Amino acid sequence: MEEQLLNQIVPILITTIVGIIATVIKIVGDAVIELIKTKKEETTQKIIQGNHEAQVKTALEVWNIVEEHFRINEVIGDTIQLKITMFNNLLLKKVPGLTQEQLDYLRQTIAGEFNKGKQALAEDKAKQQAQINTQLQAENEQLKSKLATIQNTVA
Repeated sequence: MEEQLLNQIVPILITTIVGIIATVIKIVGDAVIELIKTKKEETTQKIIQGNHEAQVKTALEVWNIVEEHFRINEVIGDTIQLKITMFNNLLLKKVPGLTQEQLDYLRQTIAGEFNKGKQALAEDKAKQQAQINTQLQAENEQLKSKLATIQNTVA
């Protein structure tokens, strides 16, 4: 009797245990798959960000080369267009495969970084120039007054 009862219970227990193990494996497997997807996306974003940072760094180096070339060169005329062309050509040599849109974006990014301090500098220079102009106008009025006094005295 016990043997008959065991023969009936053992298959039920084995089926139940296998079902529980399969469910646990599925839950753990789904979690691992989700973790792998998340890690893959994170790694992809890091690679993209690292690529972009490398491109910006290279673009900055190229920008400095172009600026140095035109600083010592006395070419007048289409200087801006020449700078853009030279920047694009040098950057394409260092980072092949960039599209025109990417070149334009990198150039604008570097130009923004390069020129962001120049606005404050220009405003400061304008204030200094306004002060100098005010002083010169005051001196001019004083000299006119002295000149008029001298002319009246001589006459």
